[in-house]
Amino acid sequence: MKKSSKQRSNAISKDKKLYPVEKHYWKENKIVCGIDEAGRGCMAGPVVIAAAILKPNTKHKFLIDSKKLTDKQLIFMYNWLLDKCIFSVSIASPRLIDQYNIYQTTARHMRLALLHVLNNSTRPNLIAVDAMPINLQNTPYHDIEIVSMTQGESKSTSIAAASIIAKVTRDKLMLRLETSFPGYDLNKHKGYCTSLHKKNTLSLKPSIIHRNSYLEWILLGNNNEQQSIFC
Repeated sequence: MKKSSKQRSNAISKDKKLYPVEKHYWKENKIVCGIDEAGRGCMAGPVVIAAAILKPNTKHKFLIDSKKLTDKQLIFMYNWLLDKCIFSVSIASPRLIDQYNIYQTTARHMRLALLHVLNNSTRPNLIAVDAMPINLQNTPYHDIEIVSMTQGESKSTSIAAASIIAKVTRDKLMLRLETSFPGYDLNKHKGYCTSLHKKNTLSLKPSIIHRNSYLEWILLGNNNEQQSIFC
């Protein structure tokens, strides 16, 4: 269920200050890298992972969890972040998700996005990840502190930045795919497990951008327990 504009406004008003992670590290002039994903629970399309390193003390009232922002605010913040951070994006296709499962695919591509941004930026003092472990053993960055936290977008400004970048990148990609895969209404649900998407997929049959490993649970009636995981 979408949040009303009033609910979003209330959520934003509570998040104007720096989140706890950055408040602690930036006070000591230390650098934080945040990592998050978009599309992990979708029936169709890729999962997109972003790693972002903000300039210390970067603030904005919309620099919060991407799920609390409107589409207009997301686009605004994405463009605003282009000048405020160094970031990298990694995109994993539906076939990779089917081959390795969503957990393993997300973990692999979080590592890829992270290594790419680390190779092209100042070495951070902390890597903050939203609810996933990352292993940097056998890399030059094995000694950097890593913290994984649930609901990281509400605890780390850097994770929030990564969530916005990943979300906007994926939404733009799904809008392009709408022209190649008409009839699924990808422009409306962006591949998520909505009633409209399920109805269209059953009617048209799955396309090459659908995740077969999800569909057997979601569309064949065995989805009561699984939807809490996938959707």
